[in-house]
Amino acid sequence: MRIIRQEKEYPIPNIDLLTFLYVQPDSEFSATKNDQILHASAYDPNHSITKSGLRNYAEQVAYGLRHEYGIGAEGPYKDVVTVMSSGHPFVPAIFSGVIAAGGVFSAASHSFTAQELARQIKQGQSNTVICSEDLKDVAVEAAKLCGIPQNRVAVLGAQWSLKSVDGSVNVTTEQRLPFPRVTDPLELKNSLIVLLWSSGTTGVPKGVMLSHLNLVSEMYIPLAQATEWAAPLIAAGQVFPELKTVAHLPIAHIAGLLGYLAGPILVGCTVYWMRKFQWTQFLEFSKKYKITTLYTVPSIYLRIAKSAEVTDHFKNLVGASTGAALMDEELQKSANAKLGGGTSVYIGQTWGLSETTGAVTSMPKGIDPDDTGSISPVLPNVMMRSVDDNDDDVEPGQPGELIVKGPIVTNGYYNNPKATAESFRNGWFYSGDIAIERNGKFYIVDRKKEIFKYKGLQIAPAEIEGLLDTHPLISEAAVVGIPKSGDGEVPRAFVVADPDAISEEAIKQFVAERLAQYKQLRGGVKFVPELPKSAIGKILRKDLRAQAMTESRASKL
Repeated sequence: MRIIRQEKEYPIPNIDLLTFLYVQPDSEFSATKNDQILHASAYDPNHSITKSGLRNYAEQVAYGLRHEYGIGAEGPYKDVVTVMSSGHPFVPAIFSGVIAAGGVFSAASHSFTAQELARQIKQGQSNTVICSEDLKDVAVEAAKLCGIPQNRVAVLGAQWSLKSVDGSVNVTTEQRLPFPRVTDPLELKNSLIVLLWSSGTTGVPKGVMLSHLNLVSEMYIPLAQATEWAAPLIAAGQVFPELKTVAHLPIAHIAGLLGYLAGPILVGCTVYWMRKFQWTQFLEFSKKYKITTLYTVPSIYLRIAKSAEVTDHFKNLVGASTGAALMDEELQKSANAKLGGGTSVYIGQTWGLSETTGAVTSMPKGIDPDDTGSISPVLPNVMMRSVDDNDDDVEPGQPGELIVKGPIVTNGYYNNPKATAESFRNGWFYSGDIAIERNGKFYIVDRKKEIFKYKGLQIAPAEIEGLLDTHPLISEAAVVGIPKSGDGEVPRAFVVADPDAISEEAIKQFVAERLAQYKQLRGGVKFVPELPKSAIGKILRKDLRAQAMTESRASKL
């Protein structure tokens, strides 16, 4: 058995998430002061909250949820609270408050319809909903579909207030419920404090159960690495810039949850909140607040790389990273050129999933940056393998599915033993991501379920997409396989481009000159105004496949 792992491991502290973030009695890693501003509105930075204020509000939320709605009254880790909010500087208080009450925090996408929200509420067996003011109508309609009374739908006001939609319940008062402290290793491992819902790009979302151990490990390990690297520099007198970022990703995704709700408490980062992602405002706020750190998805880095609008908007960056989708070498290099001074900031790739509480791999400080499109080294305390369909380890240069074991890996899927059994075998989590190892580095090829075959040969859509994205006249592209009798499936490209500026034949020729014969666009090219995406920016290939099948059937009529 060939296991990829770091020699060094860090002792994970046996403390719960809230103690780890706010109190830190057992760790020297948090330097965040109580008067540090952690969250502010990007539209009005005077609308802000400090670390001590955040804890105060969270304890108010915990008291109200316990005494008004009974959250945690019969023990922790049972009562799911569904939270649907656009970017709001006080949402982190809801996150901590739900956990402090003994509840389970379950965020829903702010782009959901009432029907989609109702599905998540039912899947999570939730009977309490919290929403921001702008999403009240959706939340109320979803609650009706689920039989939840209006007094159990609480609305987060523009300033600090949390009241039921019918006005009968004031969830927050001056009363506070102190944070509990958990130190038992077994309870920390088996606890349920967060439900993350998989994106559903290939099917119905599944509830990923995250524990105290999962979340503490995911933040502690890279921070321990960074602290080791920074210690001698600090001792030598080096001063590091204050951390500032713009919240533009959804809190229903692990990146938003860690990057905006939890991580800033630990590292002292000021987060400027956008209500929803809007490109022009994202650029405006990044420049206005001189952000120093940025985690975003490859589709946004692609736009940064290709947009003439981007000039000095990210000149103050000292750290940048990405994940959630594939970023190839060419995109990584072209986006790097737009960050910092164009030569000083390298986008560090991470690879991970909701099931691994985020990053399994990360580019540590103190080593030469990699801009070849690799997913970076595996984190300490984590084991990774690359296997074939028979669970045998594959040789370098051959595609294999990445499987993972470690304290960051979920205990399974909520009320879904069948899906849990399919993805967890012999203590390993099977990610469904296919990678190739070259020169000791791993490169993601595609999702296992999205790879298709033409005449027995495997085609990875992401490879063709990465090539099309490099064309100066193509803003963005997606590729799916469509059935061809006797041959399996052939690639069809959906491109965001002006058909008057570039033709289908020109696009086909562009691919023909650069990829193997069996990877050609035999399924044709379809021009579209935009690609369907999840809230985190992942291409919804299932929607494109459905569109392609509909068009194929229509052409035969």
